Amino acid sequence: MNAIFINASERSVAAIELENNLQTMYDIIGCRLIQVVEYRDELIVCDEEARLKPWEYGFELADWKICGNALILGEDSETGDFMGTKLAAEDIAKEIRFFGREERMPEPAIRVIGVW
Repeated sequence: MNAIFINASERSVAAIELENNLQTMYDIIGCRLIQVVEYRDELIVCDEEARLKPWEYGFELADWKICGNALILGEDSETGDFMGTKLAAEDIAKEIRFFGREERMPEPAIRVIGVW
């Protein structure tokens, strides 16, 4: 499926083809767990644990500040599965702002919610 790879370490954005499986996503992003956030009717797939690591780079896209690398994918509204993105890498490259370690990120927040 087609995807957009945001390579924050190299400060680049590129259209790529990838298999629709978790291990491939882990390998490309460079992580053990993924987090999915909504972005313009598409999905940003990033490292769930990135802010808990000694990160060196990241990017800002819309209201999201994300540490590390990421993918942009589409979502099948019927199955909830990943699918190819409809966005163009060139458009994302115009909107993205990369940052390095010198930019301070808020500390990760952990909340415990009780269920009665």
